[in-house]
Amino acid sequence: MPDDKTAGAASGDEPRKSTTDYACAGERHFTDGSHLHGRGRLLTADHLFGLAVECLMKGLLARFAGPKDVSLKDKGGSPSDRLWWTDPDTNKRKTVGHIAEMRHLLLLLLDGRPGPALNEALTRVSADFEQWRVDDRYTDGTHLDEPLLTRRQEAAALAHDLHLHVQFTGKLP
Repeated sequence: MPDDKTAGAASGDEPRKSTTDYACAGERHFTDGSHLHGRGRLLTADHLFGLAVECLMKGLLARFAGPKDVSLKDKGGSPSDRLWWTDPDTNKRKTVGHIAEMRHLLLLLLDGRPGPALNEALTRVSADFEQWRVDDRYTDGTHLDEPLLTRRQEAAALAHDLHLHVQFTGKLP
């Protein structure tokens, strides 16, 4: 995974077009969130853990929920840099939103899989990030409590462990 110093184009080069890679982004957010969490920067760490979980779960959905019509193809069938799914209730293509909006889609990863590690990670992510909002980055943070931040850090670690398992084995547990 490139770091911030090597991710951009060299001086004088034409800028490269960014490529959507949810797994890479999720790992980067998790690493940065862990760094900040260890230094007592809990609110910013919480924000990055939420982004990490969102990206890691989108990466898993993109990789494993294709048979359920989750893909990087928009409603017209054209390639997209965002993840899309077909809502079975309306039969319409929709973008996969932020973590609180996509929790019900995570059940697609459990389809036919009895794995306790997968079930635990998805249950924790769903419960601990139910009230997480990307717009919390604009708040003063006084509404968040440390026990919740700790649970979110643990849930993010479970999501990251799940991501690592997939990286090593190529399959969900």
